Amino acid sequence: MLWPDSPLVPGVFRERLHRFGAFVQVRGRREYCHVTNSGRLKELLAPGARVALVDHLPRGQTFRKTRYSVRLAFYRGQWVCIEANVAPKLLAEVWREGRIKELKAYDRLRAEVPLNAHTRFDFLAENSRTGEKAWIEVKCVTLVDDKGVGRFPDAPSQRASKHLRELTALARKPKTKCFVFFVLQNPLGASVGPQDGTDPVFGKTLRRAARRKVVLRALRARVGLKSARVEKPVPVLL
Repeated sequence: MLWPDSPLVPGVFRERLHRFGAFVQVRGRREYCHVTNSGRLKELLAPGARVALVDHLPRGQTFRKTRYSVRLAFYRGQWVCIEANVAPKLLAEVWREGRIKELKAYDRLRAEVPLNAHTRFDFLAENSRTGEKAWIEVKCVTLVDDKGVGRFPDAPSQRASKHLRELTALARKPKTKCFVFFVLQNPLGASVGPQDGTDPVFGKTLRRAARRKVVLRALRARVGLKSARVEKPVPVLL
């Protein structure tokens, strides 16, 4: 996908204030910017790190509290996309291109579909001829360990474990499949696995889900200043 709001604006990261806010040096000024990921991102958003930001003002979004959002961080010679909302967009793109064999049977893909009053999943795929459906949750992965394994989650997430339990229950229904797609937005990763040290509950729940017919897949994206694109599938290590 091409960034619809390019060109991105270069900046230098200064300080993370809280999950969704940070100071960045941009265009000669110290600006309060939106951080587009609730993870810790300590290795990516270190003081002095190069970042690339979306400037919302040219698009007329004057209602925003922050003019800039951090989209990319430069890490070990590569651009990493920290924006969590990019992952579902990349999955939708490769579905439209027919590049995911497990989803080729589904001719409809709806986004942000509610399961109940408390949960919505990233996608519901449907086969209009057979009535088969697939519930899909997409996870953005940015953390890569020293062995090249992308780790999720980067911070404890009760919500992620809740989604897994609900997918596990849905997978028992007839004509229903459930998927978790990890989108590795750090090109340095060669596989994906749970970050047990950060969230052991998620790791345990993920393994249980895999044993009970929830399909786990991972895709690696190539990231740049002009675009991001899914490069290839990579293994999920449990």
